[in-house]
Amino acid sequence: MDRHSIINFVNFLLQRVYQPKQIADALILKAFEKVVIDVNYHFPETSETTIIEKITTNQNELAMFLFRLGCELHHQNEEALKPQIHFLMKDLCGCEIYFNTKIDQGFYIIHGEGTVIGSRNNIGKGFVIHQHCTVGHKVNGSASGNTIGNNVKMYCNSSVLGALTIGDNVTIGAHTMVNKNIKANTTVISSSRLEAL
Repeated sequence: MDRHSIINFVNFLLQRVYQPKQIADALILKAFEKVVIDVNYHFPETSETTIIEKITTNQNELAMFLFRLGCELHHQNEEALKPQIHFLMKDLCGCEIYFNTKIDQGFYIIHGEGTVIGSRNNIGKGFVIHQHCTVGHKVNGSASGNTIGNNVKMYCNSSVLGALTIGDNVTIGAHTMVNKNIKANTTVISSSRLEAL
């Protein structure tokens, strides 16, 4: 497989959309290049061919690719093209990530089903998020999102809610709701899990 197969794949996916609109090849390839950087941040030996195979077989990398493609459209003010990518992300991957959220390189989704990352968040490098996690606001329409540092991991069913600051190298354990700022190099687990231990 070569990079042209990603363009063909996007055109294939767009057949699922009502009244699909063509996306420029250059934007598709730019999004793919960013996904390669994302994956190689965690798995440096993974080839482009393997990443293409993972995207085209609806593995973790598909949701990452659709997010990166939606971001490219957002940055180019291609407002008419964004809804179809949003639809595909929800339809095929079961997750919802707003394209005005900034996520640096090294973004990685694991079992993305049910993952929601709301609008206007600013997230650093190496962000890893598992299934059924939420990064969002306490109040709908809030003007500012969360600021999340580098190399933060969120495990299944965890949430970050508010306009919070989460430091570098924070691990948020499964079933944990974070509603206050977290200092760097901290592991956060829910109180109910603490009692169970």
